Amino acid sequence: MTLKKKKIAFVIGGLTPGGAERVITNLSNSLLEDFDVTIITFIESDPFYTLHESVKVISCFKELRRSTSIIDSLKLNYIILKKVSEITKQEKIDLLIGFITQANVKAVLAAKMNKIPCLISERNDPLKSDIPKLWVILRKYIYPKANCLIVQTEKVKQLYGSMIKTKEMVVLPNPISTEFSQLRKPYTTNRENIILSVGTFNDDKRQERIIQAFNELQLDDWELLLVGDGPNKSKLEKLIKELKLSHKVKLISKVKNVQDYYNKASIFAFSSKAEGFPNVLLEAMHFGLPSISTDCNYGPSELINDGENGFLVPVDDQDIFVEKLGELVKSDELQMSFSNKSKETTKNFLDTYVSSSWKNLILRHLR
Repeated sequence: MTLKKKKIAFVIGGLTPGGAERVITNLSNSLLEDFDVTIITFIESDPFYTLHESVKVISCFKELRRSTSIIDSLKLNYIILKKVSEITKQEKIDLLIGFITQANVKAVLAAKMNKIPCLISERNDPLKSDIPKLWVILRKYIYPKANCLIVQTEKVKQLYGSMIKTKEMVVLPNPISTEFSQLRKPYTTNRENIILSVGTFNDDKRQERIIQAFNELQLDDWELLLVGDGPNKSKLEKLIKELKLSHKVKLISKVKNVQDYYNKASIFAFSSKAEGFPNVLLEAMHFGLPSISTDCNYGPSELINDGENGFLVPVDDQDIFVEKLGELVKSDELQMSFSNKSKETTKNFLDTYVSSSWKNLILRHLR
């Protein structure tokens, strides 16, 4: 007789493109062997990444109106919380896992309402100034009620340890799915002369820094591809036009087959001023792309040892960014060296390793 699998559910805003959404997808697919997996989303959206058909996705609402005041926001979030709790009860969920601040708060409260354990996963820089004050306050008082807070790096763990008194805190890195890993092709210096960057077009990612560096280096036989979408798209388009780079710098939106770009580019460039953990840098390095990144909090320094398997440059030193990118462009030998060492660095991030850590943590809290 086979034992009935325990039911776990992830809680997140939606399954749109993004790092946290990719991680939930990878984890859900990997954990299916041991658990009955559900994903509870606040609003309905077609999963951007490929989910196994056995993973159940339940949305609280088809769509949600924007709140216009603090009172309105509180009401709206209370309605969502009630719905998450209802779904948890209806589906007989045994354990909830929240992802990102707002979902974490709701997951903890819904778990308390249903008397089940709750794990929460924080994906952002804890000191980010653009998190609304209400959520910073709620985070401080609600997070300690979770059974465990999961973070992505040791530095973030130390910071949260000083800010929030949690019952338990563990570091679990992002997993690279085995299926995704199997799509990588060998890296050679005969690839197209393409510098690649992947990420949301927003103020944190600062793709304009890469465009300006590319312009300064006057790379006649190179192309710059920026894969992503977001609020700064028109701003970036304007800059490209002003610098007369439209023939060499391309913005490519809503890409599902990002591996095709990792497999054809020669160099990966990353310019963030803040990160929770940079999935795309991890993926690029796993695909063997020699990489240059700003040394922002948090993540790049856990992946790159400067000068050994990539370049790490100070966040606001554009001159060094330009200089190191130029070095990388000119040297085939450096590209090959960084490529080989990058692939080695990312071995421990494969989902077979990371997912087993998640599985053990979940099982421990289900007992």
